[in-house]
Amino acid sequence: MKKIFTLIMACVVFAGVASAQSDSFKSFRVDAGLLYAMPGGDALDAGVGYYLNPKYHITDNVLLGAKLEGAVMGSANEDAFDVSAVVSYAATFDYYFNTNSFRPFVGMDAGIYSLGSIEFDSSTDLGGGNTIDINGDYDLGSKFGIAPKVGFSYGHFDMALQYNLIFGQEKGYDEYNYMSVKLGFHFGGGKK
Repeated sequence: MKKIFTLIMACVVFAGVASAQSDSFKSFRVDAGLLYAMPGGDALDAGVGYYLNPKYHITDNVLLGAKLEGAVMGSANEDAFDVSAVVSYAATFDYYFNTNSFRPFVGMDAGIYSLGSIEFDSSTDLGGGNTIDINGDYDLGSKFGIAPKVGFSYGHFDMALQYNLIFGQEKGYDEYNYMSVKLGFHFGGGKK
């Protein structure tokens, strides 16, 4: 929680001291939506998640903000079911190419990724009954990562493709790097 508060305060202070301000758009907006995650490794198949991203218009084309994002990814076979979760707290930068209703953008997020994993194994014991074993690394720690993105806003609808690249992962856990397709809306930040 301390990390989230520090990140949000840093973004607010930076936005407050910026001398330029948007002439065409309201200063503050909040992006929210869902995502579909496609892991980079072979251990996990796919997943879903959410994001919440308050932003501040520095200029008509530049937005700075803070992002909270979570994704749960999994895989299954006849004997096991693996579930992994990634939660990220990041500073965000978006550059919009125009001020029209259809606004393509590029951007970059950078921040902390918290990683966790659990595995459920089922087997048959000697008495003929089924057992379920739970094992795995529940908390794999926090790592630094970046997430380049491309997308567009149309009115208050948002769509983006983003690749989350997490540094310093232990060998065998590279499946936490993931591509996400994001669909959502933003509230506020419209034309003045």
